[in-house]
Amino acid sequence: MTTTADNTVTEVLLPSMGEGVAEATLVKWLKKPGEMVQKDEPLLEVSTDKVDTEIPAPASGMLLKTNASEGATVEVNQTIGWIGPKGAAIPESLPAGSPAARSGALAQPKSTQPLTVNSAQAVHAPSGQLSDDVSAKRSSPLVRKMARDLGIDLRRVPGTGLSGRITKFDLENWQQNPVFSSPTPPSNEKPLLARVGTTHSNGVESLEGVPVRREKMTKMRRLIAEHMVESVRVSPHVTTVFEIDLNKVVGIREKHKSAFAQREGFNLTYTHFLIAAAVQAIKKFPIVNVSVDGDDVLWKDSINIGCAVALGSEGGGGLIVPVIKQAQNKNLREIARSLSDLATRARAKKLLPDEVVGGTFSVTNPGGWGSITSNPIINQPQVAMLGIDHRLPIERKAEA
Repeated sequence: MTTTADNTVTEVLLPSMGEGVAEATLVKWLKKPGEMVQKDEPLLEVSTDKVDTEIPAPASGMLLKTNASEGATVEVNQTIGWIGPKGAAIPESLPAGSPAARSGALAQPKSTQPLTVNSAQAVHAPSGQLSDDVSAKRSSPLVRKMARDLGIDLRRVPGTGLSGRITKFDLENWQQNPVFSSPTPPSNEKPLLARVGTTHSNGVESLEGVPVRREKMTKMRRLIAEHMVESVRVSPHVTTVFEIDLNKVVGIREKHKSAFAQREGFNLTYTHFLIAAAVQAIKKFPIVNVSVDGDDVLWKDSINIGCAVALGSEGGGGLIVPVIKQAQNKNLREIARSLSDLATRARAKKLLPDEVVGGTFSVTNPGGWGSITSNPIINQPQVAMLGIDHRLPIERKAEA
């Protein structure tokens, strides 16, 4: 283990994680205070509303102390720990103006108790108090700062984001065309995920007489569930099934797969071919590469293809959709390289939030598990998704 020659102590900061990402949840410390760590070795795991990722150590040495506990919500550039030589002194006070200094103490997990506010309390609450409490549940720190700078009361702004969250676009729209109304915090808003009624008897929880074991969803699984429920609510889903003969594609892959794997270091898959074909189809029919904003259609200049990746047990389970940016400028080999890189880093929790946003069209391949047909749920705010199903194992060529 190598450490710095002097007694320099390095602050561990939550790094910038992409445009619009101002905070993250600290999921797990991978090192404990007193343990040694090498520079760039994974130090902790964090979760945003887009992606779970590992944060590397900014220096080599001993993790002297942590300044944020697991489950805490921390801001970008907040000091969350210190690394230095064994026995080095930790600064007694944090630098003036730092997020941690403003908070005044060790960051702790936010309370999960629901906020209950009626309309009378909303109107007569002390200035700023209710706005802070309610808007914190419906917006990010970036949006709240924008609102303060613009003098906008977030209680009056309708949110168009997931679960009614207020986005910067909502603020910009409100600034141009404010709707004057009384504050109406969504205190009694129906939750996206429905609850079922269970009973308890002699310490056993049951659902309709069947004993059950309760397990909390991971944050990723809960966000996926909420996103899917919201997508079905806002978009009518229509599925059309086409049968495609892939004999020529099978022949091309069989001819080149060994040389490709040797040259590139990963396998050429049918998904790569189908993504490349989807890009060419979108160029011809750009109407599937849009978003709908009220009664407006937003035509997009780029073709950014999201491809669903199953994380598996090594990635903590769940599903994530990294995005191949500017796919219209990539050939088959470049698309394959991009997807292989994104999928590998997704399973290793190395993706950045910017790499799972900005998709304009998505592709999912449940056929790898033997699916005959499926009905994928649209990844909002996109308007379409291509699902790839295999009537027969695709490796098996049709008889001549």
